[in-house]
Amino acid sequence: MSPELRELFEIKQDGDKKALPSNQNVTRHILIRLAVLISGTIVFSIAMTEAKGWDGLAYLIFMMIFHGLWFLFIIIETTVLQSKNKLKLRNINLIFAGSILLLYGIAAALFFGGS
Repeated sequence: MSPELRELFEIKQDGDKKALPSNQNVTRHILIRLAVLISGTIVFSIAMTEAKGWDGLAYLIFMMIFHGLWFLFIIIETTVLQSKNKLKLRNINLIFAGSILLLYGIAAALFFGGS
């Protein structure tokens, strides 16, 4: 079979070896994203506890905006990692995105569910 047809139909043979991305430093990837999320959350939490009056609510809203921007960054980076064929890092980002959605879902259920 010609190489063009194999490439068109994505047929792989034993002799075909594509260069797999080897620069997938998983530990560093996880630590950087967790450090940004945790440090931002701690800073906003400290600011909320020190605030007086309505300032605490404003800091809570800012923290939610921060988490939303972090989530958006993770989703955009996930699509970029998919296009670069870095599947391990993409999967880690999907786990982060699912985790933050789960945490906000649990918080919403506890806040709005209790009567």
